[in-house]
Amino acid sequence: MTWFFLTLSTALCWGISQVLIKKGFDHLPPLWNNIINNGLSLIVWVVPILIIHGFSFPLPPSHILLTILGASSLYHLFFYVISQGKISLTGTVVSGYPVITIALSHIFIAERLMLLQYIGIACILTGSIIVVLPEKVELKKSRDISWILWGFTGAVTIGVGDFLSKLSIDSIGPFTHMVFLAIISNAVSLFNYTVDKKNRHVPHIFQQRLLTSLGGLILNLVGVFMFYLAFKYGKVSLVIGVSSIYPAFMVIFAMKLLNEKISPKQGAGIGTTIAGLLIVGFGS
Repeated sequence: MTWFFLTLSTALCWGISQVLIKKGFDHLPPLWNNIINNGLSLIVWVVPILIIHGFSFPLPPSHILLTILGASSLYHLFFYVISQGKISLTGTVVSGYPVITIALSHIFIAERLMLLQYIGIACILTGSIIVVLPEKVELKKSRDISWILWGFTGAVTIGVGDFLSKLSIDSIGPFTHMVFLAIISNAVSLFNYTVDKKNRHVPHIFQQRLLTSLGGLILNLVGVFMFYLAFKYGKVSLVIGVSSIYPAFMVIFAMKLLNEKISPKQGAGIGTTIAGLLIVGFGS
């Protein structure tokens, strides 16, 4: 059950970090979210790994390096996706990303779960989508439905990226994967900077909202660290499924931090998510 507790910790970190990142997102364009996030990964990931594991990391085979490059490139699209339209709308569709990863795992690595586990994951995904589902009034006001396409793009890129990361971790282990992912991601950031000329202007780092974003990005990286470790101990379908409960934590944290109230719809979603979590845990 090591994967279960690691994944729960991941979801908690992601739930809190999403609230912090969203608070500062208007002042930090996607380009700089990527640059800062990847720069911080050298500290949050690589430094602890070098202390724990040492400096001996054999160069992965070329096909694994290409797999890591593919995952990194797909992850770089995330902040661009959620910057399109209202995040409350786009994020609803993006939250369905586990379906992509689970489907790929089922097709390409023949990963199978018990029926009870599939039922639990279905409950978790359903509850998570209910939690972030926007109100009818907001949907009616949004005449531009491009957020559906952007949300689907985000779900696919994250889902495929997580699947590629799982393939890499199975081959070289989570620590080596994170070290090379951090290095490659910073190289991809340079390419990102070259392409995205519109957002090159350096933001004012010491603005309060940017410091909030910084805290959110650090917490997000801590969550990803545990997420990749969980891949070592559990099936990708289970890890991805349980990690998707982060919207429930996000709503609860937002209630405490932003004095928001949980609506009956969100309460039902959280309840469904918890039920799915218990089913998965029992089935494991």
